[in-house]
Amino acid sequence: MSLRARVCTSLAVASVTLTLASLASAQESSTTVNGQSLTHNTNADAPADRFGEKRQLAISSDAALTISNTSVSGATGSTTTIQLQPAVDYFVIRNLSVGGSILLQHQSSGGSSSTSFGIGPRVGYNFPLSDLISIWPKAGLSIAHTSVSPPDPLPSASNTAVALNLFVPFMLHPVPHFFAGFGPFLDTDLSGTNKATTIGGKLTIGGWFGT
Repeated sequence: MSLRARVCTSLAVASVTLTLASLASAQESSTTVNGQSLTHNTNADAPADRFGEKRQLAISSDAALTISNTSVSGATGSTTTIQLQPAVDYFVIRNLSVGGSILLQHQSSGGSSSTSFGIGPRVGYNFPLSDLISIWPKAGLSIAHTSVSPPDPLPSASNTAVALNLFVPFMLHPVPHFFAGFGPFLDTDLSGTNKATTIGGKLTIGGWFGT
């Protein structure tokens, strides 16, 4: 090969090498800014941004704040109820939570009123279906003490009840550190003579943070 051919071949190889290097550099700079990938899904690989990771504390209200007034047609008077049930759950390991709720309720009707205070330890397990949706069933026991003040001259009364509580909410995680869920619940008495069982649907709203 002549000297002129060798020079042309060398220049062609150098040109192709520089072109490939330029394309690779351009692709890297288009997907990375300050060392952070623009196309990488950080939520998928960042445990701190996923609900249910170890050492997370979730604060919620399973019954929210309820203030209601009930009137019955054909009857005199009405019933006013104020109820608050905040809850706290801590993830001891990934997706396994232990926690509990506090029940505060006051009800008045005519000349009588009742006040209830209760606590409910529970355990739960979060089943993530995606980054957006999960199922977080919880089971526990609740102990509630109720004091009743009837109209005079009837004497006051009180009782303590123990109940089994089951709650299976379908959870929505639209943004990190916030959740909302709705699902069926079952509360059944374990004490007393006349045991009651309540089945329904319940809303939970709250947030979480790492500790």
